[in-house]
Parts: sequence; C-alpha cells; structure tokens
Amino acid sequence: MIGLALYSGDALQLALVAISVALMLFSINAYTRRSEGRYVALAVAFVCLCAASASTLVLELYAGIGPATVETVELYLIPSLEFLMVLGFLTALLWSSRFRSGLKVLVPVAILGLGLLVTGTYLSNVGSQSGSAGGLPAMCSKPSDGFLIVASSLGYNDSVGHGAPVQSWPVMDIPQGSNVTITICNTYQASIGFQIVHYLQGKVETIAPGQALTVSFLADVKGGFLIYCSIPCPIHLYLQGGELTVV
Repeated sequence: MIGLALYSGDALQLALVAISVALMLFSINAYTRRSEGRYVALAVAFVCLCAASASTLVLELYAGIGPATVETVELYLIPSLEFLMVLGFLTALLWSSRFRSGLKVLVPVAILGLGLLVTGTYLSNVGSQSGSAGGLPAMCSKPSDGFLIVASSLGYNDSVGHGAPVQSWPVMDIPQGSNVTITICNTYQASIGFQIVHYLQGKVETIAPGQALTVSFLADVKGGFLIYCSIPCPIHLYLQGGELTVV
C-alpha cells in the first residue's frame, strides 16, 4: 500500500506524457496534410506540452540528475515550454484572415517578452542567493537537541547531492527511549509531505511553501525507519531516501 501511494503520482505523470505524445503526433500529421499556420501553431503547442511533461517525469524518476540541472529545468525550461504551449494554442485559436496580420507582431513580441522574463528571473534568483548567504527564515531554526530538515528543489537537506534515493539521506541516529524533535521547513514552491514509517505513519503531515512544521515523538522501537514524502511533485523522488535509525 505504501509503495502504491508513493508512486501513483509517477503513474499519472507517465499517462500525461503518453497522451501528450499522441496529441503531438496527431497535430504533426494534421500539419503535413494541410500546411496552414494554425496547424503549425498547434503542432508547436503539443510539442511543448510533450517536452514539459517529459521533463517533469524525468525529474521524478531519474536520480542521476545534478542539482544545477534540476534547478535549471524547474525554474527556466519547464515554465518556458508552458508559456510557448499557451502561445501556440492562442495563435491557433485566433488564426484567421482578420487576426493574421496582428499575430505576425504578437508572436515575436511574446517570445521576446519570454526571453526578458527568463533573464530577469535568473538575475533575481542569483541576486537573492548571493544576498541571503545561505540564511533561512526564523521559523526554520534547528530545535535544541533536535533535527532540522529543509525541503528545497534539491530534496531534503540537499539529498540530490547525496545520491538519494539510492543512498539514504538525511540519516538521523538516535538511542532508543529518546524524545525526538524534528523541524521540517519547506522552501520549495509546492507543498510537500513528511512521514516516517511507524512513528508518523497514521496521517500525512503536509507543509505548504514557506511554512515549517515541528513534530515530536518517543523513539520506543529499535530499527531503521523510512522518512519519505507522499505528495507527488517534481522533486518527489528525492524525498524518499531519509532514514531514522533507533539503536
């Protein structure tokens, strides 16, 4: 049951990729039959949809992607593809003799705007990273005699760089009978879940973007217990390799 819950989101993403591939092939075939501008726009839209959904699936399933690549794909590639997809659909919808002359100006202006937006996002992101010096909001402070876990585009405590989920990360070793306190801070742009097999298995602990959650429990049973997220998202795979070891 746990495995089914963990990867149901991946199955849905795979289905979306399959549907987008079928739509892309259909639109390309329509263009080869009738070489009109609206069919070009539709083909571009479905190609972008296919590329965006495939990129998301790769981020979810493939653990060998480096942190810089994950950030680039999430912040720049996928949003750009989604913008071009919407632009393609709008162009196809408005394609007629009445709007055709206006589209010749609108499309280049929109693409130029996308380039400026991506550049501005990149510069602001670099500036915020250099200005913050790695700092975290006050709510993300490490509890005394406890643990701090930070969820970001790089996973739990930069788990991407530690080989997660093939390699366990983060790993917390505690003696049996200890009171455990963990603060989980979500700096990612989407909600994430936090669960620990046996100790926090009864319900999904959901943390919204920019929020923090503190959990406490008694480590009364020895063993290794999986720390994982049960909410599908682009970094879902990197939130599956944590381990709580009670000795």
